[in-house]
Amino acid sequence: MKKTKNVEFYIGLDVHKNFTAYAVRDKEGKNVKEGSCASTPQDLKANLEPYLFSCVLGLETNAEVYPIYNSFKEKYDIRVANTIQIRTLIGKNDQLDAIRLSDMLRLGTFPCSYIPDENVSKLRTLVKIRHGFMEESVSLQLKIKSILRKLGLPMSNAKSFTKIWCSVLEKHIAFDKDGFQLRHLYDTYKYTETKLEIASNEMIEFTKSNFIKEFEAIIQIKGIGPTLTSYFIAEICPITRFKNIKKLRRYAGVIPISQESAGKIYGTYLPKTSSRKLLRYALVAAANCMNKHNENIKKYYTKKKKQKKIHGKAIMPVARSISDMIYKTLNAIEA
Repeated sequence: MKKTKNVEFYIGLDVHKNFTAYAVRDKEGKNVKEGSCASTPQDLKANLEPYLFSCVLGLETNAEVYPIYNSFKEKYDIRVANTIQIRTLIGKNDQLDAIRLSDMLRLGTFPCSYIPDENVSKLRTLVKIRHGFMEESVSLQLKIKSILRKLGLPMSNAKSFTKIWCSVLEKHIAFDKDGFQLRHLYDTYKYTETKLEIASNEMIEFTKSNFIKEFEAIIQIKGIGPTLTSYFIAEICPITRFKNIKKLRRYAGVIPISQESAGKIYGTYLPKTSSRKLLRYALVAAANCMNKHNENIKKYYTKKKKQKKIHGKAIMPVARSISDMIYKTLNAIEA
């Protein structure tokens, strides 16, 4: 991406599917031009042509910005905003958004967002597809078990949805001619499980082929398998964008946030949302898995469980430790 020196114009773009609102400000903050046009690089360049020779462009991230960003990035200084930080501001409409973005560019308060390269972007898509099938599978399992309880049907003592358990379920479905809801849910569950397996294999193979060093390094950590390794690479790489361990912790949402006023701390809590919710999911999943297979992690968890009493509170320090492990592992590759 080109970096412009001695900028004369600051252009904010609020991009939507059918149109883009734009606002152009000069160095002093004077409103030079406002308007809207089609959300195509050609229309934008035609409308903004007098100001593009010395400008910085800023836009909020969404699905529509990528063609514009990719078209402008080689020749112009274009930046994508971190929407989580932007949403803390009050006031919301399309033209106001464009004006606000241009002002933040001018004042140097524009919160830039990371735009992944092609391979990371593809891997993130594969992770999201795989995760979607997993969530659908879990939802179907809960619905099936709910109906079984409602109908009072006896089930095997085996773990839910193992082969033995499912064979008992299939017998119930075969003998119950009116059990159409259970039959359809179970058929959907089997289809979803097949798609989940395919998506998981595609995701892992893509990671192995395109992130060879990163995959081989993380998979060496006892208790982390190829699926979670793919999640970590998709959500963290390149590691160089995190200045230190705490930056990665904060990004993942596994570090407590303090509420402070007038020098007093009123409480700490884990954020309900984070920049990358799938990263926090992967860290917690890894913490639960490593607690069973990694002796050092198990000892640490046991210590925290005695202090915190509750599993959910005890597992988060473990997730933070795993975040630190991955940070050090990936940094060692870059060194």
